Amino acid sequence: MTNKPQKPINLFDCNTSQKVIGREKFMAALENILNHGAYCQGPETHELEAKLAAYSGVKHCVTCGSGTDALILPLMAWDVKPGDAVFVSSFTFVASCEAPVLLGATPIFVDSRPDTFNMNPDDLRKAIEEVKKEGKLNLKAVIAVDIFGSPAELDEIIKIAHENGMKVLSDSAQSYGSTYKGKKAGSIADMTATSFYPTKPLAGYGDGGATFTNSEEEFERLNSHRVHGMSLTDRYDNIRFGLNARMDSFQGAVLLQKLTVFDQELVARENIAKRYDTKLSPYFGKQRVLDGCRSARAIYTITCEHRDELMSYLKEAGIPCGVYYPRPVHTQTAYAKWNTRSLPVCEKLAKTVLSLPMHPYLEEDAQDYVIETMNIFAAKHGSQAA
Repeated sequence: MTNKPQKPINLFDCNTSQKVIGREKFMAALENILNHGAYCQGPETHELEAKLAAYSGVKHCVTCGSGTDALILPLMAWDVKPGDAVFVSSFTFVASCEAPVLLGATPIFVDSRPDTFNMNPDDLRKAIEEVKKEGKLNLKAVIAVDIFGSPAELDEIIKIAHENGMKVLSDSAQSYGSTYKGKKAGSIADMTATSFYPTKPLAGYGDGGATFTNSEEEFERLNSHRVHGMSLTDRYDNIRFGLNARMDSFQGAVLLQKLTVFDQELVARENIAKRYDTKLSPYFGKQRVLDGCRSARAIYTITCEHRDELMSYLKEAGIPCGVYYPRPVHTQTAYAKWNTRSLPVCEKLAKTVLSLPMHPYLEEDAQDYVIETMNIFAAKHGSQAA
């Protein structure tokens, strides 16, 4: 058995990259903002937008105040409103479903695949037919979540949505840096939203988000909705409803520094995930990444029939872990009135998933300790099952 590492093991690591980049670079960037005084949506955010658009291979990136803003703004640009149906997975963080609800639309929950944990296109087709048969809602949009950083089946989801006159918003809050059949996150769906919350692959030091599009019309609307629906030619004529959703210059400056090590961090995440994939006992279910795709490996998540017992066992061994997510959205209090469909896979995942330490600076001895500790648990419970 590998000895327990002397350093504490962290589920996430929001600090080490600061040392790798150099604290002085962050301080110089922040001092520059103090000197120029454009604290909100200043030159740093504009530079960040240009670099992120280039990184993703799209024409436009619009930064905003949070990942939730990044989900709401595209729906506003598509005029999502009461009477519209927006299809979204239930096995996700609540923001994916919150966005359409805040605009008065009706969320239609779709079940997940048991192996990828992402939206099941077969159940999406079924849900669409159910809504069409009922005839009360206008088919409007699909929000496809890349859960834990791994791309959803976007080709099939986009095909289904477009056949039914709907747009697709890719929720890449956890998957920025992933690739889907040679394309980077941000460039695949009709629009893409991402988050820069401190635990995300490209992480700021506070809230922040961005939306990506190739459409000039959508770009103009996003910019307007981001600032209270303001006209882009007359700032005191608000021509549509909007939000106060600007990114501040400090987050822009932080993210510009984080971008300098982003690719090497993605490689480190992938290397750790491969070690987990190959060395963890087959007793544990592992999230399947689609062929031809690369996950951003935001959160490494397994499934285990004895999840709660495993969680207690790991915590006693000094290994942090977490359940993302213990309740599908359709079972939560505020969303219960839309709990109208059977979603057995979502509900089973919520009872069996467990997320393990995953960040670019997780040292090999810590990885070995996690792996060996879990495999001892697996050997015990596997033999009991046999």
